[in-house]
Amino acid sequence: MRIGGSDAVGIATRHAFALLKPDAVVRRRLVSALEWLSVRGWRVVHARRFRVHRWAVRAFWQYQWNTATRDRREMADLYMSATDSLVLLLRAPHDGEWASSILTRGKGSSDPARCRPGQLRHALGTLNQQLNLVHTADEPVDLIREIGICCTASERADLYRALVDGVDAADEAVDRARRLEADHEALDLSLTGTVARLAGRSVGGGERALLRRRLTGLLDGRTTGWRELVALADRAGVALSRWDRVVLGTYLLVPTLPGVVPLVSDASAAGVGPPQ
Repeated sequence: MRIGGSDAVGIATRHAFALLKPDAVVRRRLVSALEWLSVRGWRVVHARRFRVHRWAVRAFWQYQWNTATRDRREMADLYMSATDSLVLLLRAPHDGEWASSILTRGKGSSDPARCRPGQLRHALGTLNQQLNLVHTADEPVDLIREIGICCTASERADLYRALVDGVDAADEAVDRARRLEADHEALDLSLTGTVARLAGRSVGGGERALLRRRLTGLLDGRTTGWRELVALADRAGVALSRWDRVVLGTYLLVPTLPGVVPLVSDASAAGVGPPQ
């Protein structure tokens, strides 16, 4: 197969796909991610905004989605569509190895406990297995597939020409990142910060007092079902924003079905953790 007069295999192996997700937007981590990439020799060839809808969620993670619980599926739909994401096509710092594999290793685990210093997620401050800021395509074939998720046929033609020509889109990427962040309120998505804010609004007796105890108990290691907590907040008249629900849900839910393995093994499973 030929793309833009060049070998598709070579193009796919020399480039990587990254998606800086909505939590990176509201936590103001986009420019920091671009700086991390630049320092390590990655060159941005293309950058665009893309709103991830529920069908795109299923397309990105179609080979691991069979392992996800209902709670994880619903939470992914909720937070991935909260803002646009920043899509990046990147030229590897060196040849000789799949660019996607290099970036997947450098990205780090979605589990904060397994994310190592020097890795991208560690540098940006991953919070939990879903609020982990960045997704990457694991292999060259995934890069082609995920470009197809984000781009129409005509957009793909322009993008592949940019990959062939070796366009430098670093300044454009920074500009898009800053504009995207400016479009949304900066938020603290930590469990500690969210609990403190919600507990401060749960003043009073009855259901509000119970909600306050349940919330503060989370910081002492006491757990409760996230749906139960949301229902309690509704009864107490404490309005939860989309991101409040996302924070409580992603910290408290059970992410994977017991005994179920992904349809295709995650390329990062041995070294840097599960997908997303």
